[in-house]
Formats: sequence, structure tokens, C-alpha cells
Amino acid sequence: MPEPVTPAIAAQAVTHLTNLQKLLHDLGLHARLLTPDERLPCLRVINPQATTLSEIISAAPMDDQWLFWWSWPEPINDVTDPATAAKRICHVLAATPSGTT
Repeated sequence: MPEPVTPAIAAQAVTHLTNLQKLLHDLGLHARLLTPDERLPCLRVINPQATTLSEIISAAPMDDQWLFWWSWPEPINDVTDPATAAKRICHVLAATPSGTT
């Protein structure tokens, strides 16, 4: 992920995260865009049915390709496919019904 975060990189990240945010809302998750000064913007994503299930998602370039990233530095997928990223995030933050293993 780029260091330092330039205004151009931050603006591009916001664009990608905003697209993802809309899809996450459509899937029933709460997603709030965070834009800290001089740091990479990110989404705070929460499952409203199980609020302890949350994740911080970022978007950043790597090797000339923009990717969505988990809070641990592992890519989710390319930003050109936010629907797949939204489904993967939804899967990870899914609450398991009680009595299910």
C-alpha cells in the first residue's frame, strides 16, 4: 500500500470504496466511509444483526492494480469487481444461526 498517501490516491480510494459501500448496504451491512488525514481512507463495515462482526476494508494500488483489502494485509479482489468483494465481505461477516456448527 502506498506511503505516504497522496491526495490523488486518497480520492481514488474514496471512489472505489463508495462503490463498494452501496453494494454492502444493499446486502444489509452497515458501511461507513472513514477518511483520516494523511492516511488511506477505509470502510468500517458492521453486520447490524451481530454488531461484534465488523471489518475495516480499504482500497489501494499494488503493482499498478487497485485492490480491495482486508484489515490484515490480504487482498479481497480487484476493484473492477466490487460485487464479488461485497459478497466475500458479507460471507465473512455472516452471523451463524445458533445451533449450527
